[in-house]
Amino acid sequence: MTEPALIRLARFVAEDPMTPDAKTLAILRQGVIDTLGCIHAGAGTEVAVKARKAVREMGALGHTPVIGTDMSASRPQAAFLNAIAGHALDFDDWEIPGNTHPTVVLLPALVAMADEATDGMALACAYLAGFEVIARLGEAMNFAHYDAGWHSTATLGATGAAAACARLLGLTASETTHAISFAISAASGFTCQFGSNAKPVQAGFAARAGVEAASLAQAGMTAQPHVLDHPRGQAALMGGLDPDRFDVAFSKLGRGYALTEYGLVLKPWPSCGYTHRIMTCALAMRDQVRPEKIARVDLHLPDFHAAILPFAQPADRNEALFSLPFVAAMGLLRGGLTLADLDAGVWSDPAVAGLIAKVRVHPFQPARPDQNYSEDDPDRMIVTFLDGTRIERTCDYPLGAPQSPMSEAQLLVKFEANTGPVTEAQAGKAVWAARLRNWPQEQSIRTLMTRQG
Repeated sequence: MTEPALIRLARFVAEDPMTPDAKTLAILRQGVIDTLGCIHAGAGTEVAVKARKAVREMGALGHTPVIGTDMSASRPQAAFLNAIAGHALDFDDWEIPGNTHPTVVLLPALVAMADEATDGMALACAYLAGFEVIARLGEAMNFAHYDAGWHSTATLGATGAAAACARLLGLTASETTHAISFAISAASGFTCQFGSNAKPVQAGFAARAGVEAASLAQAGMTAQPHVLDHPRGQAALMGGLDPDRFDVAFSKLGRGYALTEYGLVLKPWPSCGYTHRIMTCALAMRDQVRPEKIARVDLHLPDFHAAILPFAQPADRNEALFSLPFVAAMGLLRGGLTLADLDAGVWSDPAVAGLIAKVRVHPFQPARPDQNYSEDDPDRMIVTFLDGTRIERTCDYPLGAPQSPMSEAQLLVKFEANTGPVTEAQAGKAVWAARLRNWPQEQSIRTLMTRQG
């Protein structure tokens, strides 16, 4: 009988030595710092505040800090709340094959499971294991999985979080199999929830599921090892089971890390990543555009990107994050999009709303539907002026992608915008920020990661 795919996956998670090279560790280090900043920024959002209120009323308090607040909760609920905060602004990183926001699920789960003896490298190796699971499952199941409407951050993310927590706890391969199997049973989330509080909450569900699944396995509970590739298992029911694709993806286990292969896409702007190629186009042509002279703006992008950007004129902040016309207008009018813009409800500004009304979106069927970004299928922005002239720009990879990375200076500006600037009067915060830059070398990671103010 063929060995269940999940057993192969769990054996890698439990037994691989996890020896990331300098390049891999640099990607991982920056992703964690960036997401920690997003958690701090998101802690004050409406969805995060309401989620904390709900957890208090459920009586789920405990001793695990909720980052950026004075609250503590049980381990699962702290993971839940920190993931919601980190994803509330859609400002956190994402990755290509799984089409997930990996760090906002993995980091809250791992921080919740860490104790005072957990060092930075232990957390880094556990993250690496979780990311590998997410990415290789993404290779095996996407884009059929995502295109069917599954929010892969919530589905594949839950699986990856369980794997990461199992690694951190030092579970055996058998125990890790059960942990991941439990997480698969808990994995759910839908892209039709985008533009509402449910999107970040689904990330919270995934982080919490990872903590709970690993804890159940650690306690000796068992689950079916064939739940991933059974004819009535996850892959078959959530996007199509192709054994050949599983074999190809899983043959990479232990032969180089997915994080090294794919990297992370870090976000310069707080909106859905599928809006960022158009924003990059807008910035490239902005010096040649006088907004008052624009007659129309035409945006061309792959149909599966357009499908999760349904909002034309956004009615609120949640919809603004998934409005391609809004992002295009902000790029042309203001040269970008900031948290302050969203706080101010800038989508209602007459100049912004007026330009949004001139935007038309044209989805196309991509030549490479198996690729998230491809040079064969760039986004295209065409601005036509009142006199009939027009300019056009295309973008293969947006700013923030591994092919067009943000600079250290840009990442620092983003981090300080999310956490507040470090001043001479904030000596403690300056020390924290300096230590955070080298977090993998920390001997005790939990206190550093859960600094609450």
